[in-house]
Amino acid sequence: MDMLSRTEPSFATVFEFTTIGMAIISLNGQWMKMNNSLSAITGYSEDELLYTDITTIFLPEESDKLLGLLKQLLSGDLRSFQIEQRMKSKEGKILKVECGISLIRNSDNEPLYYIAQMKDLSKKSEMELKLAESEQRYNSLIEHNPAGILTSDLNGLIISVNPAMERILGYTKQDMVGRSIHQFWEQEDLAAFPTKSVLLQTDNYMLRVTHKSGEKIELGLKNVPIIVNGITEGVYIIARDITQHNKDRESLRVAQQDLHDTVRRQQGMTMKFRQMRGKFIHTLCDGELLYRLGYKPSHILGNGLYEIWPFYMAANIDKYYRRAWSGEANVMYEATFRGITYLTSLRPIFENGRVIEVIGSCVDITERKHMETELRETKELLESFINNTTDAICVLDQRFQVISVNSAYEKVFGWNQEELQNKPLPIYPDFLEEHHKEIRDLLKAGNQISGLETVRIRKDGQLIHVSVTNTPIKNEKGEIIGFAGITRDITERKRTEELLRKSDKLSVAGQLAAGLAHEIRNPLTSLRGFLQLLQNDMKGKQHYFDIMLSELDRINFIVSEFLVIAKPEAIQYKKSDLINILQTVIALLDTQANLCNVQLLLEFESDIPEFICSEMHLKQLFINLVKNAIEAITKDGHIKITVSMQGSEMIRVRTQDNGCGIPEERVKQLGEPFYTTKEKGTGLGLMMCFKIVEAHRGTMSIQSRIGEGTIIDVFLPTQSIGKDSSEFE
Repeated sequence: MDMLSRTEPSFATVFEFTTIGMAIISLNGQWMKMNNSLSAITGYSEDELLYTDITTIFLPEESDKLLGLLKQLLSGDLRSFQIEQRMKSKEGKILKVECGISLIRNSDNEPLYYIAQMKDLSKKSEMELKLAESEQRYNSLIEHNPAGILTSDLNGLIISVNPAMERILGYTKQDMVGRSIHQFWEQEDLAAFPTKSVLLQTDNYMLRVTHKSGEKIELGLKNVPIIVNGITEGVYIIARDITQHNKDRESLRVAQQDLHDTVRRQQGMTMKFRQMRGKFIHTLCDGELLYRLGYKPSHILGNGLYEIWPFYMAANIDKYYRRAWSGEANVMYEATFRGITYLTSLRPIFENGRVIEVIGSCVDITERKHMETELRETKELLESFINNTTDAICVLDQRFQVISVNSAYEKVFGWNQEELQNKPLPIYPDFLEEHHKEIRDLLKAGNQISGLETVRIRKDGQLIHVSVTNTPIKNEKGEIIGFAGITRDITERKRTEELLRKSDKLSVAGQLAAGLAHEIRNPLTSLRGFLQLLQNDMKGKQHYFDIMLSELDRINFIVSEFLVIAKPEAIQYKKSDLINILQTVIALLDTQANLCNVQLLLEFESDIPEFICSEMHLKQLFINLVKNAIEAITKDGHIKITVSMQGSEMIRVRTQDNGCGIPEERVKQLGEPFYTTKEKGTGLGLMMCFKIVEAHRGTMSIQSRIGEGTIIDVFLPTQSIGKDSSEFE
């Protein structure tokens, strides 16, 4: 316990360095603090007497008198007292001391502790020795001080200087003592600061002086008056050479101006923000992009998101700001305003492991977005064509291994994309191996093979007739980077041709028979034969129509399945109690947690108000999060759900587990459809969690470390959702 920490610095200094023995005594009469002088008198160290009774060192016959006087101080009968007491030193020597004790009270007049002063009456001469030591300490403070100290009388006559002042000015003590200080100050400054004015300065000030070498230097000065018996007799002038400091400051100013000009003239936009009073306040924003958006720095500085951007835009940007402020590195988002689309990259700035500021860099990507849109539309058009055509299409790399195949390929040959990925095509019969090598050699040479009719083998071992077109794929330099193949199943056409050949033979036989019967039937037979040929040909074509309709139906089915996922789902909003919702979730999952040897903890750090929400969907949200946490724990786990208020308008629900954790590179992809870290997962659970939180105008962030566990924070606003959020967006 440091009894001096709450006192004035001057008192603490007197207490420690005075030659008089001083001590602080508790109200129950125990030693609480003593200075070195008292230790020297008694022979005991502070640690030896700490918390012992004061009567320990006084003779027993005199203790009762001392304790009685202390009681009178405490009762208020005495304000202080001074008596001569006999004490026994640590060496056993009987000492006679003069003891003065006072009671210290606080501002409410309540007693705090006693202050005792003791003098060894047998060693008064030692006080003079202590005074000399004190003077030595004072001289040491002056002589060894890194700041230059000059002592002057009120007329400016130099009385003394310390070694530091000699080093600063280049003059020796003999050069300066007895001379006026104005001889060492530069004349141009003397006009602004005459000698008397300099001596009367009470604030910090600066003067330019000339070093003995002739170099101009700048001094930062502070005057301290020398007061003896209430009369000012002179001045201590304390000086520091700030020449280099000022040069550095000017260099810094120039660098800052250059940086400001660079930021201002850049084509993009640079900004910084901090979190203040629950809001993100911008402390810097400039660049050409800012002006193209219709703003000036004055519109941004000192303002938060909702004071700058429209509400819908500010709400979207806010979640990215929060991610960056939580310490996530390289948070990126796109925003469009007044026809300009820009990309922002946010990076947190740390100090002692804590985010103190976030810096953002913005670039205009409007043209790039237009190009991306055109490329995406072209890509979608090509993909639509490839996926809807009845021809089997495959793309191979330079080693003739599969990169991709379309759905028609899977239907024609029976192998799906996963079975063929990064493998050679297994569709070539053994007896055509040599022919296959010839085809590859032709393609490597840059030749195209078009309309080749041959046979290929299906997954079930059946041979089918096909028409093949193979083409090399070249980059902009004309280098072959892959190969494309288009295969058309002509098995039915071959069958039809065979039937036509048989029909032709029958037609000839019929003509011969008809010729023998009657010559007039010849033209009728020919007409009938041609009609049959046309009829048969149409029937053959109908098969392809059926295939195409079947494929279109299948595609329609797949699209319908995706529409089911994306279809807006109505939410019933009502005022609900989050405490009851979370307690229900814990009750539902407690049994499963026990079976998995996992402990569920629910803690409310503050009162949580009721708010408008969809109770059913919030239950679904937290059930998903807790089940994921249970499945991530291998043994002896615990899951802690902590609920707290973030300001007055936001509730935070934190789910923290000690599971296996998730790699950092995978955390950013969580919530994407069909992306999962589980062996049998679909990735749709977390996607729906994000959609539920967004529907409630909230945000969700995920932090995880391998081997340590995962923390998921869900932020939900306490304000009403509103009529415009009746369904998932």
